[in-house]
Amino acid sequence: RQPVLPPMKQGSDVPPQWPRQTALWLLCVWMTHAHAQTDMADLPLEQLMQLQVTTASRYAQTALEAPATVSVVTADDIRLFGYRNLSEVLGSMRGLHVSYDRTYHYLGTRGFATPGDYNTRVLLLVNGVRFNDNLYDQATIGTDFPIDLDLVDRVEFVPGPGSAVYGANAFFGVINVITRNGRQLAGPQVSAEAGSHGSAKLRFSLGTVDAHGGDWLIAVTRATTRGADQYYPSYDTPSTHNGVAQGLDFDRSTQLFARMHQNGLTLTLAHGERNKGMPTAAYSQVFNDPRSRLTDTTTRLAAEYTTQVRPSLALTGRVHAGRYEYVGDYVYDYPPLTVNRDVGTGQWWATEWQWVSTALARHKLSWGVDYRRDTRIDQLNFDLEPRTDNLDARRTGDALGIFVQDEFALRPDLTLHAGLRWGRQSGSKGSVNPRLGLVYWWNPTTAIKVLHGTAYRPPNAYERDYRVDTPGGVVDTVALRSERVRTTELALEHAPTGASRMLLTVFRSNVTNLISLGNAHQPDRYTFTNAGRVHMQGLEAAVDHRLDGGARVRAVYGRQKLRDTVADTGLTHSPEHLLKLQWSDSVRSPAGLGWQSGRYAVEVIGVGSRRTLQHARLPANIRTNLTYSARIADVDVSVGVYNLFNRRNADPASYEIREDSIAQDGRTYRVKLTYAF
Repeated sequence: RQPVLPPMKQGSDVPPQWPRQTALWLLCVWMTHAHAQTDMADLPLEQLMQLQVTTASRYAQTALEAPATVSVVTADDIRLFGYRNLSEVLGSMRGLHVSYDRTYHYLGTRGFATPGDYNTRVLLLVNGVRFNDNLYDQATIGTDFPIDLDLVDRVEFVPGPGSAVYGANAFFGVINVITRNGRQLAGPQVSAEAGSHGSAKLRFSLGTVDAHGGDWLIAVTRATTRGADQYYPSYDTPSTHNGVAQGLDFDRSTQLFARMHQNGLTLTLAHGERNKGMPTAAYSQVFNDPRSRLTDTTTRLAAEYTTQVRPSLALTGRVHAGRYEYVGDYVYDYPPLTVNRDVGTGQWWATEWQWVSTALARHKLSWGVDYRRDTRIDQLNFDLEPRTDNLDARRTGDALGIFVQDEFALRPDLTLHAGLRWGRQSGSKGSVNPRLGLVYWWNPTTAIKVLHGTAYRPPNAYERDYRVDTPGGVVDTVALRSERVRTTELALEHAPTGASRMLLTVFRSNVTNLISLGNAHQPDRYTFTNAGRVHMQGLEAAVDHRLDGGARVRAVYGRQKLRDTVADTGLTHSPEHLLKLQWSDSVRSPAGLGWQSGRYAVEVIGVGSRRTLQHARLPANIRTNLTYSARIADVDVSVGVYNLFNRRNADPASYEIREDSIAQDGRTYRVKLTYAF
């Protein structure tokens, strides 16, 4: 279900040697502020009411209080920096990097990015509801994510193991996409955009509040991209169009989103359909055949009810259901020339119940139960003409989790967070995962956090059941065990005002029973194995500050070392350095044109060199994006230039791709207009 592209010329674009002064500079800025001792009573209210987050503990708390180092991207950030999909939002966040194989977007966390992974080691939530499907455990973050970014209020990312709170897939972190409501998008609104490679997008939304206080939002989005022709050197022969895949990088999607909230009850619907071409001829396909394509269809329904049972006891109950279907057409010359169809269908319903109590002095106790019923997990593979069945795997199952956690104020300046969860999933053994966090308030604006936790990920249905003995198929996979990770982290956070935040953290993780896709002992065949153990360690530093004049500066640096302790080698796809720089400010509009003041934003994202599966090394790459936004005659206008300096860069490829790396886009443009009636 994946694809990729050509190796870069070694020596071109020599990787920048990001100086160690970057981390030292961030540390110096930190230390300049960290010793500011302030009495709690003297702090203004806006400093005490720091940024609220909900993902770390499944209830609201400030970022400083949370037993985690939380990153947040707001709706204002999304608009200001011109992010086009969820992968670009995540790629701007601390500890994350994104790669793209012209079919799906893949998320790397703190340097870890394994081939053949559909983001299964990150739990994706929307408004607190699990969004990973029950077939591939996939977290969709590209154009297959079914919610328009214009409807997103903020995105929270909690790094580190979260299975003590959320169960399986909260392995390296938890992403929570929190949507906007009708009040925030009041009235009818139309948004249209156009850009490079024939890209276009149109959104219509309607937000309102009825006479009974009900909040309503509905939105429909249609997007299409023609895509540029892609060049693949290993196919560069006269019989294969000189290695050029023509018109196969198209992407067409439709999204529907609706949300209602009234008197503690919230109802949500999200539906998305995407049709994507596959230019890379992945899984040993015939090159440049226009029939090579895939379709992703996803639907989610959720109902949530929150109530204050007593002044000291709150209840949140959820019931949600989902369906995901993947259909891929792959063209092979057996001979004869044949279209092979791969179909995966997952369907489920689930319920979650959580109680939060403050009845005991100095304790905030929460407990709950989660249950999911997998009513359908089907995987089919067959040749269309003549009809030949290669796979028909069908199963049902369930997953159950019980958790408890306590936030215990040992002293006014010291809080202990302790959590424990037991979980079991059909086909895998039960798992117990603890979490411990100690938060010490050095002063009212500075917290020192010691964090420790474990997580697990059982093999998903795709890894357990997909066995197709045809070119590009999976064979020889034996019984797989659940992956496990253990992480310890030490963090120092400083938030002197609501406009400033600084962070310095070091972490260490050990992964065992890692499930990975590799070559089988047969040509053009692959296999899943519990391949090895991985040791990870690193540090991250971040500074985020808003100046009095409205300007904002943000700098994030991460360095991580990953090693397979079984093979005694470094990991493929894993950069040692990650750098994110952002600057935004207002700019005076041209005189006499009646424009309101605009804002410009510059973002620089640097990803260190990475080793490919064929033991080459891709040089580090830096991408610079520039966005300008303004309001002109009641129309919000945004103009973005991505990869401003047209730097050539590539991402490492996975096993099923003939090329060793995937070329990424050069300079592209986008113009967006939004009008509210």
